[in-house]
Amino acid sequence: MPRRKIWLITEHFAPSHGATAQLMGDLALGLAAQGKRVVVLTATADPANQVFSGLQLVRLGAAPGETPQLLIKAWRGLRFFLLAFCWCSWFGRRGDKLLIASNPPFIGLLGPLLQWRGIKYVFLFQDLFPHSAVLSGLLRADGYLTKLFKLLMGWVCGGSYRTVVLSEAMATALQNDYRQRLPIQVIHNWAVEKALPGSRTQNIFAQELGVADYFLVQYSGNFGRLHDLNTLLEAALLLREQPFRFLFIGGGAKQVELENFVQRQQLKNVMQLPYQARNKLAITLGACDIAAIALQPGVEATVAPCKFYGILASGRPVLLVANPNCDMARLLIENQCGLVVPPGDANGLAQQLLVLQRDPERLSAMAQRALALYKQRFGLEKSLQAYSALLQ
Repeated sequence: MPRRKIWLITEHFAPSHGATAQLMGDLALGLAAQGKRVVVLTATADPANQVFSGLQLVRLGAAPGETPQLLIKAWRGLRFFLLAFCWCSWFGRRGDKLLIASNPPFIGLLGPLLQWRGIKYVFLFQDLFPHSAVLSGLLRADGYLTKLFKLLMGWVCGGSYRTVVLSEAMATALQNDYRQRLPIQVIHNWAVEKALPGSRTQNIFAQELGVADYFLVQYSGNFGRLHDLNTLLEAALLLREQPFRFLFIGGGAKQVELENFVQRQQLKNVMQLPYQARNKLAITLGACDIAAIALQPGVEATVAPCKFYGILASGRPVLLVANPNCDMARLLIENQCGLVVPPGDANGLAQQLLVLQRDPERLSAMAQRALALYKQRFGLEKSLQAYSALLQ
């Protein structure tokens, strides 16, 4: 009997620099290394035609590059959904398993629609939809479209072998949304890369940027609608005369907002760079004194920023702008490995950064505890073991 396939359905995959693409790449390669027969269906183009050992890679309707335009993103997502449905309907066999990552959000409908083929599925929520769209302002909380999407997501989750979420808070929020008990399992993400060991002041990237002698606050990742960049920027404004630099690496929906703020305030202590290639992350992650995660009020149970794991694994304290009562904030406070500031409290953030900048011993202790927390609680090996058991 031939080995049954695991079909990994993910719109984003290598060579994209996005977090989902990198995480799904790690997961696919990890499962293949265990001897599983993994087929990846993706909509990400690859002009270089990279070869991944142990994987069968199928690129469906691949379009080059990311786009911030919602209609284009929706069309690309719909096209990928239809092509993936046709592909799995034709090539899928009874006993195969689907692992569906929730980009685009409606891609999860592949699961119940393909059950007639005798294929069980696991659905992976990267963020809780449609909550994320409501909080982003893309959908109305009481709108008919929101109610329809909620109904469809309930159908997807209820019919799954397991619905995977990324945190306990997401699991609670999802379960509270539906009256029936859902088959939910929490599997944390992991650090796709970590900083090289060594002194921050000797970091090549920091030296190239000319920030080795400053206290560097770094935000690396998506400038998304659910992220609170404004609190960080207001703190940078308050600290403009102090030995601080704020580095923003990435892009997204709030890119223009960030650029306009910096230009309007003529901030010289804020630097911006595009997404960096994965092979440079080991250097860029180690360039900062503290790394930031910033969430809009109310989204803490809707998303689980994957940059959290990379910061901890790099031995850097976490600067969290979020509700101090959320799971991530409590974890940082209990383990004393970061700063927690409510959204909008730029004054409090500036004061905490000043105190930390003047206390290098406390900063070093925070960094050591951050790395210890990651080794104890998280990591690719732990997550891969959970996914492997789930897909047996």
